[in-house]
Amino acid sequence: MLLSSAAASAENSLYERQAAAQPCIAGSSSPIPVRYDAQDGHFHAKSGVRFFASELRFGSGMSSAEDRAPFASIGQGEDLEAVSLGPANRWGLIPAWIVRSGAHGVSLLQAELLGKGDAFYAPQHSNGLCAEALRGLERDARRSEVGLWQANAPQVVFSTKAPKTFEGMSGHYVIARGRVVSLGKTRTTRYLNFGNYWKTDFTATLKASDEEAFNATLAQTGWDVEALKGRVVELRGTLQEKDGPHIALHLPEQLVVLEPVPLN
Repeated sequence: MLLSSAAASAENSLYERQAAAQPCIAGSSSPIPVRYDAQDGHFHAKSGVRFFASELRFGSGMSSAEDRAPFASIGQGEDLEAVSLGPANRWGLIPAWIVRSGAHGVSLLQAELLGKGDAFYAPQHSNGLCAEALRGLERDARRSEVGLWQANAPQVVFSTKAPKTFEGMSGHYVIARGRVVSLGKTRTTRYLNFGNYWKTDFTATLKASDEEAFNATLAQTGWDVEALKGRVVELRGTLQEKDGPHIALHLPEQLVVLEPVPLN
């Protein structure tokens, strides 16, 4: 009985946390009924239009089977809806929120997978309260050490202090954590340097024209780009090898500061 109560409490807690993701779909475009196709791992409308669950990455991203495994809980013929988030990508797939209905009412599939640790957050179309909610679900899963965050799971989070650990991950979406050693800027690019040797150490960049947008988002936690020197941050994005491991930041949600603002 105690085990059943604990399981029920954990399940209810998960659904309560998922409710925080409602800002993601509030005011969104009209949902379209879809079915999940386990063969290709996508969501199909009767019109033939295909959708994918946006804002998620699965494990190391080394295999398509790894990407499809988290959707195994979707029942055949289950009622699902897709809420489009933008134009189709080069493969003809439209990014979308995937909404499912069940005993606990309507929920966001992305929130469910993040809360269970079956995926990690990869911002593309989310911001504000929505981004905060999804990141919070991932954080809860990390603390609970479930799914991707179990001790024996393949590495997802990498340290910028150890550039060699990024070897073999070029082209894959990763999370990187570390302290910004220095900042640099040219007419077009802002640099976040995580070591003293730019030829081998980890680096992150953003367009100088995007710095205002990054500052607007960082300001919500009391920071700005210019104040990042010496601060511990977390980045997420597609890794490139460009004079050492490198992540290009396109969206403010790809960057968070992992320490409180110093008291004056």
